[in-house]
Amino acid sequence: MHRKVFPCLAGAVLFFSVFLLVSCGPRIIGYGVLLWSADEAVLETGSVLPVYEESRLRQTFTTGGPVRERRRERNEISFWRLELFPREEEARSFAAEFEAVKDLYARANRNALPVRERADRLSRQVYRLRQYETMKILELSTTPTNEAGLQGFWYKVLTEEGVSGFCFNYHLILYNAKTNTVITTSQDTAQEALAAILTNAWRPEYFREMTASHRIDLTRLQDSYGLFFDEEASTLHIVLPGVSFNAPFSRIRRVTGETYIAEGSDVQLRLRARNTELVASYVTGGARRTDVFVAFDEDVEAIIEREEERRMSLLEAFLENGSVLRSDAFGEITISEEGEFSWTDYSRLVPSVIRAGAGQTGVVEFSIFSAGEVVSAYSGIITFRFTGTTQPAHFFYRFTQQGTQLIHVPPDIIENNIVRRRPMNPLVLFFTTS
Repeated sequence: MHRKVFPCLAGAVLFFSVFLLVSCGPRIIGYGVLLWSADEAVLETGSVLPVYEESRLRQTFTTGGPVRERRRERNEISFWRLELFPREEEARSFAAEFEAVKDLYARANRNALPVRERADRLSRQVYRLRQYETMKILELSTTPTNEAGLQGFWYKVLTEEGVSGFCFNYHLILYNAKTNTVITTSQDTAQEALAAILTNAWRPEYFREMTASHRIDLTRLQDSYGLFFDEEASTLHIVLPGVSFNAPFSRIRRVTGETYIAEGSDVQLRLRARNTELVASYVTGGARRTDVFVAFDEDVEAIIEREEERRMSLLEAFLENGSVLRSDAFGEITISEEGEFSWTDYSRLVPSVIRAGAGQTGVVEFSIFSAGEVVSAYSGIITFRFTGTTQPAHFFYRFTQQGTQLIHVPPDIIENNIVRRRPMNPLVLFFTTS
């Protein structure tokens, strides 16, 4: 009797153990389609993968392999690389449609191309592409659209930063990564020129000169300055120091060669320098005016931030040599870490250096640049802006073992915020510091 019970008991234990092993296996929370593989040799783009875990902290999914035999395999995949579905049949249906584009990619042929929230040039911009940046194609539109005179197609794309959106196909190179063949590039030159006019970020020509020389005048470099097309309102805007011009237009039309007009207005536009410069001629204040704008892809706000940081660094370096400057002849200057100052007993400098009624307080700036022979002669240029006058006082400065020298910079030797020569018969002020 006992010989019959033990085998039955052993079989029951074995069955229960297998049941526990199976039931305690990893739980599948969904199925994902791999939109853009980080390594095709490990997992191919377009694979359907079981998903076991989701980490919001790491922004990743933990998946198995692409076929049933490899489900014990474990891979950690970023959220943006995977399209998640609750059921396997839904994932496989999506993968079947995705098969047509799974090997297709696009490369930006110019900088700052916008990726938009919807397939509409007026929709919100969600990303700006770098030149030569690669995108994964998610969908290809088969219906051409007219975007302000440009005939083309919208692509749904996924960027290298994980941003999904829509990009118009002008200035894009579409290619098959598997066969390494280019499928299409941008269209004819006339359409390319029109695309350049409407899509470039046009800024005053001096923006390029300032950034190239690293001499940023924050009064002239502002994000609001440039030539802008408001396509939703069909209005062209030109904003420059002392200029604010608006002109309604119906479309941009080529007249001849590189010359275009904004129909409905008297604005004439001429492209040059391989579509990187735009000359605008327009009437404002009763007179015709011509300005040159350049295709400027840099982030203006970032340039401004870097310049403000540079000026703050110069203030900190100046204060390291003393925040209180004293002179029996020219008074006492106190400068705070925020750049505010008070200057008392400076009457000997009125009115040749400091305007009468200037007051005793204000802010200091490091907004004037030196060039040529004066670069090595002084440590820099400090500007005192008094609250009681619009006329600032500028000084070269240098530090000695005894204190700080301020050398007056007459306004007539400052041109576009740059001093290129030393003043004749300079007035030198000496201060002890503490």
